[in-house]
Amino acid sequence: MRNTTELEQNALEFLNDLRDGGETNMFGAAPYVSNEFGCDKRESRTLVSLWMSNYNEDGNYKTVNK
Repeated sequence: MRNTTELEQNALEFLNDLRDGGETNMFGAAPYVSNEFGCDKRESRTLVSLWMSNYNEDGNYKTVNK
């Protein structure tokens, strides 16, 4: 377990909201992260992967595995 950065925590919470809204399949979520946070494609994919590995309904992302 490790603490998340502010960007990671905000992006992971954003991804929970995106999932709940049903706007996109989460495998296609990287462009949404990129647009919302100004990340490049690689960082956006990394954040989506981190979210997929640590998803929880409560949205508690102060710490993550990885």
